[in-house]
Amino acid sequence: MCKGTLVMQLFRKSQSVIGLDIGTSIIKAVKMTKKGKSFSFDNYALEQIQDGAVQSGEIKNPESLAQSAINAVAKCDPALKDVVIALPNYSILSDVFTMDLVAKKDIREAVLVEAERLSPFDLSEVEIDYEVLEKDDETKKMKVLMVAAKKDIIGAYIDCMNEAGLRTMVIDVDLFALLNIFHLNYDPDKYRSCILINIGTDTTDAAFLQNGKFHSSRDIPVTGSNFQKQLESSGSIPQEKIHEILNGRIDSESDIDQLTNALNIVSKDFANAVGVAVSYFQTSDAVEKIDLILLSGGYSAIPGLFNILELRTGTEVVVLDPFVNVEVDESMFAGSDKVSIGKVLSVAMGLATRN
Repeated sequence: MCKGTLVMQLFRKSQSVIGLDIGTSIIKAVKMTKKGKSFSFDNYALEQIQDGAVQSGEIKNPESLAQSAINAVAKCDPALKDVVIALPNYSILSDVFTMDLVAKKDIREAVLVEAERLSPFDLSEVEIDYEVLEKDDETKKMKVLMVAAKKDIIGAYIDCMNEAGLRTMVIDVDLFALLNIFHLNYDPDKYRSCILINIGTDTTDAAFLQNGKFHSSRDIPVTGSNFQKQLESSGSIPQEKIHEILNGRIDSESDIDQLTNALNIVSKDFANAVGVAVSYFQTSDAVEKIDLILLSGGYSAIPGLFNILELRTGTEVVVLDPFVNVEVDESMFAGSDKVSIGKVLSVAMGLATRN
């Protein structure tokens, strides 16, 4: 078992690390180097995870996952053993609340009082981290982002990395890693109210930004697996073609009408779920207009999803581009589509900026 105190260090920095985004089927590893106010993209690796090794964010086969992590890091930079990993958003509790302004030395104690009130878990079972988002000397109030994660989940991930011979420097949250990439590549003054949506196989998470800062998050109940199951239910589409279709690639031999009808069923469910989340965001903080919705994750290029989502929300929808302000050697993606790779690597890149 992991020894010593578990500290998430969500809002602290480390030195020269590899961002390791652990999904249910693939580990994404990224190495980046800070250059002035931006970064260069040095290398990346994608490594398959054995079926069932990770289920709903819980590690079921640590030995297999450790081997996949070893392989991913070795392909990315075999000399580097320091990693930043992320917990899935649904495995943590996050909240933004306003509290009385207190001295810096007293903030943690004040946050723990709030955590005891808000958390459904006993505080002895969780690790707490926080960041002060705003201070108002006039009203004597401050806005604080608090994150709580269960110690047994944190311990399982750290133990697995230890088994792989890797040092876990920081444990982040996947949505916060996306926030890092958003701030690196987009102007928060132009897009003041935004939603970042990460569509994975088993989960879809949404982060809401107001005035360029984290506001709140919500789970979206429609995931990549819903789209996959809908295509599989037709019984006439080969499995390898389903993967291509969900990545936005449809060949000339496909039955376009059949695909459109199948994907539109789930896309409408997805758009309706996002619409509910948007309504919550707008009413919770009197937000009049959403400036932009950014999609990321392996299922963010599903054909027709953009149009249906734009019609439902009345907001421009784009795929988050993690390379806008990142120096990258295009030859690194020879034989691959950089846009497709980028949407898969966004979280890992956000983790890698924690160096």
